[in-house]
Amino acid sequence: MILRRKQINGETVSNDEKIFSIYEQHTDIIVKGQREVQFGHKINLTSGKSSLILSCEVLKGNPSDSTLYQSTINKIESDYQIVPRDSVTDGGYASKDNAEYAQGKGIVNIVFNKIVGSLKNVVSSKNMETRLKKWRSGIEAVISNLKRGCRLFRCNWKGEAHFKQKVLWSVIAYNIRVMTAAVVAQL
Repeated sequence: MILRRKQINGETVSNDEKIFSIYEQHTDIIVKGQREVQFGHKINLTSGKSSLILSCEVLKGNPSDSTLYQSTINKIESDYQIVPRDSVTDGGYASKDNAEYAQGKGIVNIVFNKIVGSLKNVVSSKNMETRLKKWRSGIEAVISNLKRGCRLFRCNWKGEAHFKQKVLWSVIAYNIRVMTAAVVAQL
């Protein structure tokens, strides 16, 4: 049906309606800047000072990171009954609306890894901004460990529900590994 609309009728078909895999029809197209197009699902992770993954969402489609920031802050607040003191994110989350929202929530230090336009980081000191940027670089190790250590780089589980289960089980396994390492370090 979609092929007919696109090829015969000459219609423009949105990515939400297209099928990218005949075997896994839930697969989405993910465009990351100027890099190659990837297929799969976008995952939004939130981590804390302990390196535990505090929140994980498997998203439908390829929403802009900047649209995810406010709901992520709300999710952390609702799940843990606390608003974080500091927030540091990838550059894709940067926007004036997000910075104002975070300030309104009471977040003291707000750092976006890459600043766009006239947007400025809100920090108590230059030292704090540097520390948060370094911590943000460290989150890449968390993502790498989750992808490689928990074999999340490629999911062979069939179906959308199983894909989501694989992601969530991988996050649980990663968190258990982090908690175990912390307990062993105290012994």
